[in-house]
Amino acid sequence: MASGHSSHILILFTFLLLALSASLVHGQGTRVGFYSASCPRVESIVRSTVQSHFRSDPTVAPGLLRMIFHDCFVQGCDASILISGSNTERTAGPNLLLRGYEVIDDAKTQLEAACPGIVSCADILALAARDSVVLTNGPSWVVPLGRRDGRVSLASDTANLPAFTDSVDVQKQKFSALGLNTQDLVALAGGHTIGTSACRFFQYRMYNFTRVGNGAVDPSIDPSFLPQLRALCPQNGDDSKRVALDTGSPNRFDTSYFTNLRNGRGILESDQMLWTDASTKTIVQRFLTGLSFNSEFGKSMIKMSNIGVKIGNAGEIRKIFIMVSRNSNQIFIFWTLLLLATGASLVHGHKGTRVGFYSTTCPRAESIVSSTVQCHFNSDHTVAAGLLRMHFHDCFMRGCDASVLIDGPNTQKKAVANLGLRGYEVIDDAKTQLEAACPGVVSCADILALAARDAVVLVNGSSWVVPTGRRDGRVSLVSDADSLPAFTDCIDVQKQKFSALGLNTHDLVVLAGGHTIGTSACQFFQYRMYNFTKVKNGAVDSSINPAFLPQLQALCPQYGDGSKRVALDTHSPNRFDTSYFRNMRIGQGILESDQMLWNDASTKAIVQQLLLGLNFKEEFGNSMIKMSNIGVKTGNAGEIRQVCSKIN
Repeated sequence: MASGHSSHILILFTFLLLALSASLVHGQGTRVGFYSASCPRVESIVRSTVQSHFRSDPTVAPGLLRMIFHDCFVQGCDASILISGSNTERTAGPNLLLRGYEVIDDAKTQLEAACPGIVSCADILALAARDSVVLTNGPSWVVPLGRRDGRVSLASDTANLPAFTDSVDVQKQKFSALGLNTQDLVALAGGHTIGTSACRFFQYRMYNFTRVGNGAVDPSIDPSFLPQLRALCPQNGDDSKRVALDTGSPNRFDTSYFTNLRNGRGILESDQMLWTDASTKTIVQRFLTGLSFNSEFGKSMIKMSNIGVKIGNAGEIRKIFIMVSRNSNQIFIFWTLLLLATGASLVHGHKGTRVGFYSTTCPRAESIVSSTVQCHFNSDHTVAAGLLRMHFHDCFMRGCDASVLIDGPNTQKKAVANLGLRGYEVIDDAKTQLEAACPGVVSCADILALAARDAVVLVNGSSWVVPTGRRDGRVSLVSDADSLPAFTDCIDVQKQKFSALGLNTHDLVVLAGGHTIGTSACQFFQYRMYNFTKVKNGAVDSSINPAFLPQLQALCPQYGDGSKRVALDTHSPNRFDTSYFRNMRIGQGILESDQMLWNDASTKAIVQQLLLGLNFKEEFGNSMIKMSNIGVKTGNAGEIRQVCSKIN
């Protein structure tokens, strides 16, 4: 097949052996030409769709290639990666930054118009990945078709995806488990020639490579390349900034990626290991000295795209339902499994909530909340932290039922822990607009859950899907606040409070990271500087970095205003990032309960993971989805309040 470039035509022979009519053009029940009678234009429709999107945004090519890799390595090549829902593959940390969904959706829409119910999403993804590689000067290859779409998608299944810190032995094991050998590993890793990575996934190699020593540099990095890499990703810079994995020719599919490995210029640790390990180094050398990378990549893609293929009754031909939700100018396309047999969907959260709950009754619900939060944020940026904290407090008391919003002499609002809550005016404003647009439909609890998400997005945080359908609670008591974590709680007590609500230690650490945009009154940590009685009267908390102590004392003098507010992340107080965790590591946590996360071994390990590459923003989104479904009330267990501060 033509590659799309007149100077480069690659024909992959398919061993048309007379004795073996089932040649290499067949997968596990798939075959070339599967749609020749039922949908003859399938490949041209997918190809033209990919080309159209590529012209507008060339970076969609690596997005589609990465997407099929992540799809095939989890549950097989069955398009389960495309399914939306609160606990699907899409919500897993490694998948939150996948992109290209709009290309698959566009192609599916056109194919449903041309050949209704014929072409699977899994086949569209396999074809789109091939076509995207061709557009970046890569090879073409034959794609056997006939895959069916899977019906199961679980975030927990992503554990077997290769990780950027995996040793070569671990990488080999993960590939071998799926029928791929070491040459496939190296060839497919070569797809990084058109990929990018966020700084957070390799920054540790330049500033704190703990495998050598704290603060050390990964010795496999070429010293002459180090300044360039540090300029791209400064130590305290934006760790979400994306950098090309092939700095030699980032938008061209070629062997420059392997040249970089030979020269100590691999970006990810797992990539550079391919040169430092003898078994993979040999294959890299072969690609650099004559073995056709393009040809071998095509062969390995044919193998990979037939992993765990579902055919016949093992799968289905998925249809699509599109719900557009505008959030900070982003458009999220949610795919739902309109299962032909059951009509059941996988976009449900817990206890009756689901994504798209208001799609027919109040389709503008999310956009109204988003624009309201944006408007208030434009006037006062600190409202973002207020909304996030309010949602946290609400869920930890009687579940996520907006009981924190209720006025009264003995309600949750009156509890000491809640007196500093703010952002009520944002919820009231959104409720007023929603009552005008859709009277009696949208709950205050859902408004609060959506507003918290939208607030985080506005401070450079992650977005996440928010299942809706919560009802508002009818009870609110001061005593409910006893279950809230306190600033003096030891780690064991914090764990108990989180565990009682179905949240684990990982959730504890990740959600505490929301303090990266929070503030605290001096009165809640002053004692650490002047009268830390856990040591002795008048002592200083020994976990405070001595070099930081004068700065902290200047912010909160011993006899100063105890109500003065101080940023909980003094390095980047208005930006959602990992600076909060770096503060823990260097003894610059503000609250005692925060600094304890570094002092306790069980939580320190998680903080270290977040500093060494685990994507904090993605993990935060995952934990927020869990937290926002604590104690949710649905049906007759709650109501739709007319005014958020009053029970009907």
